[in-house]
Amino acid sequence: MTTPPTFPPADPSGAWQQPAGYPPPAPGPVKPSRLRTGLVLGGAATAALVLVGGGVFAYTTLDGGGAQPEAALPDTTIAYVRVDLDPSATQKVNLLRLANRFPDLAKDLDVDLSETADLRELLVDAIAGSGECTVDYAADVEPWLGQRAGFASLPAAEDGAEPEPVVVLQVTDEGAARTAIESELGCGDGIEPAQVAFTDGYALITSETLAAADVATAAKKASLADDPLFSADRKALGDAGLVSVWVDVQGAKGLLEDSLAGQGDSEETTAALAELDGVTSVTGALRAGSDHLELAFAVGADEAILTPLEGSGTSLLTGLPDTTLFASAGTVDPAAIDEAWEQLSTLADTFGSSGLGGLEDLGGLGGSGDLLDDDWSLSSNPVGTTTLPTVTEAECAALLAQPEYAADFSGLGLTAEEEAEYKRTYDEAFMSSCAGTDLGLGTDDLGTEDLDTDLGTDDLYGDDYLTDDPYGDDLLPSGLGFQETVDELEKSFDIKLPEDLKTLLGEQIVVALDSAGLDDVSSVTGPGDVSFGARTIGDKAALEDLLGRIDAILVDAGADKLSSATTKDGLVIASNDDYAAQLAAEGKLGTKPAFTTVVPDAKSASSAVFVDIDAIEKVARANIDALGGDDSWISYVAPLQAFGVSTRVDGGHAVSSVRLSFD
Repeated sequence: MTTPPTFPPADPSGAWQQPAGYPPPAPGPVKPSRLRTGLVLGGAATAALVLVGGGVFAYTTLDGGGAQPEAALPDTTIAYVRVDLDPSATQKVNLLRLANRFPDLAKDLDVDLSETADLRELLVDAIAGSGECTVDYAADVEPWLGQRAGFASLPAAEDGAEPEPVVVLQVTDEGAARTAIESELGCGDGIEPAQVAFTDGYALITSETLAAADVATAAKKASLADDPLFSADRKALGDAGLVSVWVDVQGAKGLLEDSLAGQGDSEETTAALAELDGVTSVTGALRAGSDHLELAFAVGADEAILTPLEGSGTSLLTGLPDTTLFASAGTVDPAAIDEAWEQLSTLADTFGSSGLGGLEDLGGLGGSGDLLDDDWSLSSNPVGTTTLPTVTEAECAALLAQPEYAADFSGLGLTAEEEAEYKRTYDEAFMSSCAGTDLGLGTDDLGTEDLDTDLGTDDLYGDDYLTDDPYGDDLLPSGLGFQETVDELEKSFDIKLPEDLKTLLGEQIVVALDSAGLDDVSSVTGPGDVSFGARTIGDKAALEDLLGRIDAILVDAGADKLSSATTKDGLVIASNDDYAAQLAAEGKLGTKPAFTTVVPDAKSASSAVFVDIDAIEKVARANIDALGGDDSWISYVAPLQAFGVSTRVDGGHAVSSVRLSFD
C-alpha cells in the first residue's frame, strides 16, 4: 500500500480547489457532520451496506465490462464493498431463476422476479419504502444511475478521527446525477457541491470533511484497482460475483489500535488484535450459479497461519456411502491440539477441579422437614470429618421422589419388564442406604461408614472403579485438578493425554451420519439403531493399540467393545458393525452430483462439510407423524438440495467456499 495522501491536498493559499466547470459552493459555514444518512444515493450503494450488515460479503467482477468502482478509489482504501447489477450478467439471470424456485417468494415480497426485472429498481423501491421519502425510480433515478456501486472507507485526515466514508456510483448522465445527488433526491437538506465529483463514469460522494475532488485526484495517481495486495486477492478469489467486499486487515487493525490507545483497553482486546498479526486481507464474493448460490472467501495470511490449513490428500468425504446425510472432515494439525490442550488446562485450573467443590450444600435439606442442617456444606465440613444425621423412611421416600434422585433407564433398550426390575432394585438400594446413618457416604467420602452392600463397592450396576465413590459410578476420585485427572487417567486406564487424542484424530478424520434406517425413528431404541461413526487416517499401529486399550476399559466395565474396522491407512469406529464396514470400504459420495456441486474442492480441501438436504426432507416426510404432524416447514426446504463448505490453501491464501444448491 502507498502512503496515504493528505486530504485536502496542501495548497499555498490554503483554500479549497474548486473543480473546473462547476459553480463554487454556496456561502456559509460547512457543518462538521458525517455523510447524511438520509441520502438515498440511487439505492445500489446503500443496498450494498444492507447486504454487508446481514453477513453477505464478497469481491468480484461481472460480465458487463468497463471500469469497476475500485478504479475510482485511491489505493489507500481500507475497506471496500461493491455491488454489480449489470443486466447483461449471467449471474443476475441465475439469481432470479433460483429465486423463482420458491413459488410464492415473488408474491410474498410483492416484487417482480422475472428474468427481465431491473434489480436497481427493486433495491431503490425497497430502500425508499423503508423511510418517509417517496422516490419515483423511473423519473428520479433510472435516467442517470448505472449498474455498479460501491462503498469505501479511507484513512482519516487527522489522527484519532474516524475513517472517511466514500460512496461510488456508476452514472450515465453526470448533469442529472449531480442534480439528483445534491438534492438528495428530494429526501434531505441537500449536499454541498464539494462533496460530489466525477471520474471515469463514476460519481464520488464524500462527507463534509473531505473534498470529493481530492479523492478523485488521488485515485488518478494510484487506484485501488492497481494496488498489488488488492490485485493478488482478486486473483486468488477467482470467479465473478454479484456483491463483493475487500478489507485491508492490517490497515483496519492499525485504525483500531489507534482508537484504543489511551482508553485503557483490556488485555483480551490487545491479545485479540495480536491474533491478526499474520493476516493481511480478507476478500469474498457472492456468486449465483445455474443451480447454486455461493459465498466464496480468500484470506491472505502468512505461512504460520496457512500451513496448519493445508490438506493432506483427497478429503475422506469422497469415500463415504452415497446415503450420507451429514459429514464433516478435516486435516488435523498436532501443534494446534497441543495449543488447545494448553488452553483447556489453563481454563480448567482457573474455573475449578473435577471434584465436588461446587456443591456447597446438599440441597438445603435441613431445618424443618429437611434431611440436613441448612448450615451443613462441603465448604465448612472437610471430607471425611462429617457424620450426617439418621433419617426416617418417609424422609427417604420423599427424597427418592425428587427428580434429581429418580432413576432414568430410558434409552438403554430395556424391555418394560427389565426396566421395572432395574427400577425396583435401584429404589430398594436407595432406601436401604438412605435409611442408614449417613446416606451411604462412607469414611472415604463425606461420612463415617461405607455402603459396601448398597451403592458402594458392590453397587447396583457393578461399575465401580474406585472404592471411595459414594454412588459407584465415578471413573475418577473427586477433587482432582486438571493435571491430576490426566495423571490418574494414565495410571488407572493407560490413557495418555493429549498424545492419545492426537493419535485418535490422526492426520485426517471424518465424522458421518447416514440416512439409512431413519425412515422410522420410532423404531430407534438405542445408538446402535442409528448409523454414525468416524474414520481416521493416521498411524495404524498406534490407532489399533489405542482401540485395544479403550475396548479393555469397556469390557472391564461390563460393556461391549466398540464397533470398529481397520483400513489400509487407519481406523474406523462406528455405532454398529455394519456401518463400520461401510465406512472402511470405498463409498461413492464423491461422485454424487449433489455432493460435487456444493463441495467443489474435495480433492484439495483441508476441511469440508456436507449436508444432504434432500435426505433430511425425505426423513422428515417419512416421520411426519412422529414429528407432530406439522409439515408446513418442509415446503421451505423442498427447493433446496444440499449444503457444503470447503477450505483449501492456494499460495498465500486460504480459500473457502460455502454453497447451497437447488433441485
